[in-house]
Amino acid sequence: MLIRLLLAGLVFLGLACPVHAADDPEAQAVIEKLDRLLRSDTNQARYSMRVETPSWQRDIRMDSWDDRPNDSFFIRILSPKKDRDTSFLKVGPNLWMYIPKLERDIRIPPSMMLSSWMGSDFTNDDLVKSSSIVEDYTHRIIERTDKVLVVESLPKPEAPVVWGKLVHRIMADGMPIEAEYFDEHGKLIRRMAFEAVRNMGGRRIPTRWVMQPMNKPGKKTIMIIESIAFDIPIPAETFERANLKRKR
Repeated sequence: MLIRLLLAGLVFLGLACPVHAADDPEAQAVIEKLDRLLRSDTNQARYSMRVETPSWQRDIRMDSWDDRPNDSFFIRILSPKKDRDTSFLKVGPNLWMYIPKLERDIRIPPSMMLSSWMGSDFTNDDLVKSSSIVEDYTHRIIERTDKVLVVESLPKPEAPVVWGKLVHRIMADGMPIEAEYFDEHGKLIRRMAFEAVRNMGGRRIPTRWVMQPMNKPGKKTIMIIESIAFDIPIPAETFERANLKRKR
């Protein structure tokens, strides 16, 4: 699931957004390869997330199930105790949240899509638009060295996205290094770093993801992949609304 979150906006160009341009086939292939590396068709994972500010920090652990072909995912919070069994379900453009204390699930409305997800520097919109990096943007290489490619992604006309521009710094072998998110005026809003590359789930992936908002000095969200399995069968009932209320 969080792989979806982090790919929702996969570093240095703070200029106003350029005019929409045609796809660069090489850049498109780079972004598609990155998406396959980090998500695959299905994955099941356990994550820990730490939200840090200058005055407090919060730790959360969770399990997730991600089915890319069917545009679905499911998340269940494991800890802390007060949030245990809080769960989230995405099917297509719809996002539901189950609140154990109320013993009910709610559909998250469009007005809440830009709200913080679980107090982190990610938003509900990140979850819903997680697949749009490949489909809703055009991509071009704007800088190249022997070791690093810099890819700029601009939204396609009428694409339902919130970012005016994304810029990705990627190793020549396809490993992500850093991503930056810009608003429609070309202002840098947040930056994400990909760290701690290691073997996990049968492939080399970054296992530590650090998201930092530009307007909140000292605040950041750190996501750690504790374990992950790719391309495994996931039962269809995982993505049914009834599963929101099932306790772990």
